[in-house]
Amino acid sequence: MINRIWLFIIFLICPSIGKAQQNFYDTDFTLSHKSFVFTIPIEVEHNQIYLTMEFQGQPLRFKLDTGASQGVIYDDVPLNGLTEKGYIKSKDANGQIRQVTTVELPTFKIGQLSVSNYKVQKMRRQVMRKGEDGIIGFALFHKGITAKIDIRNQQLTLTDKKDYFKQEKGEILKYQLHHHVPYIKISPFEDVEEEVLFDTGSALPYAINEQSFTQLTRRHPTISKQVEGTTYGSRIIGHFGAEHPKLITLLCLKRLMWGRFAYKDVHCTTVQGGSHVGAPLLQYAALIINPFRRRLILQPYDNQMSCMVSNRQPDIVIVENDGQAMIGMVLNNSQAWADGFRFGQVIEQVNNKPITFAQFLRFKWVKDTKYRFTITLPQGARETIQALWPFQYNN
Repeated sequence: MINRIWLFIIFLICPSIGKAQQNFYDTDFTLSHKSFVFTIPIEVEHNQIYLTMEFQGQPLRFKLDTGASQGVIYDDVPLNGLTEKGYIKSKDANGQIRQVTTVELPTFKIGQLSVSNYKVQKMRRQVMRKGEDGIIGFALFHKGITAKIDIRNQQLTLTDKKDYFKQEKGEILKYQLHHHVPYIKISPFEDVEEEVLFDTGSALPYAINEQSFTQLTRRHPTISKQVEGTTYGSRIIGHFGAEHPKLITLLCLKRLMWGRFAYKDVHCTTVQGGSHVGAPLLQYAALIINPFRRRLILQPYDNQMSCMVSNRQPDIVIVENDGQAMIGMVLNNSQAWADGFRFGQVIEQVNNKPITFAQFLRFKWVKDTKYRFTITLPQGARETIQALWPFQYNN
């Protein structure tokens, strides 16, 4: 049996809604160069893509998130020169809506390119992830910048030349813009096509909306053969908190088709937010974003028409609850379950020391060491669990 723990922290900044959205979303930012081509380094951590942007000589690290319309600057980042532009309603990955501040960033540089008057939302971060200062969204490309994301070589090529990648081949999917972010049609099941958000801000290869899944299984009963099981809880953390607890369906897809290219043995779950594919798919192929023809071109690294993903479901997921670490989901055949962890338990202390959610994520766990967890149950009672953490892989 394989014991494991993943902390799935997924940020999907959906575009804003209503009249305020139209007032504040724009691509009126300016670029310092025309007819440019350059390549910059990127970093990949926890299946997320990061690039460094320079603000008045100050380097800040932004996540590349095609699921965000414009982007985000976190309110704890010490950046001077922000100009408030008003308020806007924003919806997160779980459909929760809040009013947030829109700000204009000071001029910044990406490689040799200077970008002025770029607007983002200013938000409180739900998770203190070291080395992440903000998010750069799809507006950067929608402005008219073609990009090639190459995770294997850890580089990003940007150009405003329409035909720069004209001769490059790959599996082409046309995208449609909904609320300023790209949606494509993929095939998660045989004879089934689904429109999903292409979201590099997600650390999941694929997630399917629970209502969409229910409707599909009614029309295609054979889909139920790819169900691994069910559990109860919440898995996704959006900008405004964790999703509401519900029944989660665990799936093992035989194949997930991007055009003719097959991702095989893909483990995924239902979610309360929208269906999407995420950055992990780019481990197996480079990707060209062409905003002029609204195309996403997948270029498999090994020139094959399929790859084995064989990712694993997490034994246990931690979410935030009023600043504390809460058990969001536990598989009932896992070591975490056997040790006594259950959905809804709040971890108040580790080795008799109080701990917050942010501290829990940053805690320096020692392999093969048992820890004493002081747990508060949903009913308010307390208990202690002795367990290894994090759960180790036994290959």
